[in-house]
Amino acid sequence: MSLPGGIASRGEAAEDTLRREVREETGLSVTQAEFQMKYHSSAEVPVDISVFRAEARGELKDSWEGSPQWMTVEEIGTQLLESQRPLLGLMRKIADEG
Repeated sequence: MSLPGGIASRGEAAEDTLRREVREETGLSVTQAEFQMKYHSSAEVPVDISVFRAEARGELKDSWEGSPQWMTVEEIGTQLLESQRPLLGLMRKIADEG
């Protein structure tokens, strides 16, 4: 299981990549995005990951990558890709604010 994301196109800004990948993978349109952090992971493959706190609107839609679904942080738990697990603490903090 993974969060929406993907590879930035050459010269594409991180926020533009966020908006494109969320739209492609979920059908949702990002309406607000706030950069949170960036980190490197070599868990599955070497990647640099930019993390945003985002708001989106629309209806979830399937894509060739799968069927998106809403889940709580606790439901995601250890199912999340190893490379994305560093985000669990941030996601718990945001959920507690909510």
